[in-house]
Amino acid sequence: AQGADVHVQLSLGFEDAMRGGARSVAVTRQVLCHLCGGSGQLPAPERRCVHCHGAGAVKTTRGHMVFSRPCAHCGGTGQQARAHCPGCGGRRVEMHAETLSVTLPPGLHDGARVRMAGKGHAGINGGAPGDVYITVQVEPHPHFRRDGDDLHVTVPIAVHEAALGAKVEVPTIDGPARLRVPPGTQSGQRFRLRERGAPSPRDGRRGDLVVEVRMVLPKVLDERSKELLRE
Repeated sequence: AQGADVHVQLSLGFEDAMRGGARSVAVTRQVLCHLCGGSGQLPAPERRCVHCHGAGAVKTTRGHMVFSRPCAHCGGTGQQARAHCPGCGGRRVEMHAETLSVTLPPGLHDGARVRMAGKGHAGINGGAPGDVYITVQVEPHPHFRRDGDDLHVTVPIAVHEAALGAKVEVPTIDGPARLRVPPGTQSGQRFRLRERGAPSPRDGRRGDLVVEVRMVLPKVLDERSKELLRE
């Protein structure tokens, strides 16, 4: 029988999920018993089978009829030369806690699953082991919002920058970038920076960064400010 799968969760910061790389995860799984190698029994001096009392067969009666079948515990030999393993109690497996190293691809999104083949619970009677499935929980970012492989960010601009045009600084996951705002830009207008978004975990291609500009009005604190606005 194939071994069961193991499911674990791994929390990542937004920047860590974008970069990817090696991480450690702690798992507790069933492995083959180190004493008996997964057989559940150990060699022992031959002794008479306690289940059939050395007869090699077990008899059952139904009414006036008597049925005889080979003893399942000694295989019909009447003798037992093996004993239950003291390490696993005959269960063939034992629990084992360990730390696994997994390499995460860059650009994982919240809820993504990463599979580690053959690292799950041990199989029985030569069966293949199960797998480990790691569910990634990505913490939200205070500025970026993800949509597929595209990232969205909102940037404030002043009235004169929107009216006359300007070059404003925009945050990206690679560091600050410069965005040219054309004259006459309206509040809520969006601009796209190509290949400045999240990398795809499948092929590594980058999405885009969608920048939405929001106009911020200045505070009018005195008469001079009012005169300047009127002018």
